[in-house]
Amino acid sequence: MDVSEPTPRVNFELMQRHLHKKVLLVGQIEGIENNVARLRAADGGTVQVMTKPGGVFNTQFVQFEGIVESPTQLHELDHSSFGDSLDMGVYNELCKIANQDFPQLFY
Repeated sequence: MDVSEPTPRVNFELMQRHLHKKVLLVGQIEGIENNVARLRAADGGTVQVMTKPGGVFNTQFVQFEGIVESPTQLHELDHSSFGDSLDMGVYNELCKIANQDFPQLFY
């Protein structure tokens, strides 16, 4: 496992800081059309995720590993199911703590 460049966990706001870089983004799937998923991030922002062709999402909440293409778009590299129940407020706080308050503990 390569930890020389850890992948940051982001919400919509923090995603803006990582243009053209790999991130982890968790959110709730609001809809999918033509391999584009509309995802509500933990802080309420909406992100368009360009998914892999034929991608199947069996749960409401999904973590995407992907490249930030623009301030509102992510290109999926991989995804993991996060179940049908997730406290987005708590996850949003985790993103802020990991990136702003105590990054040395996470990266």
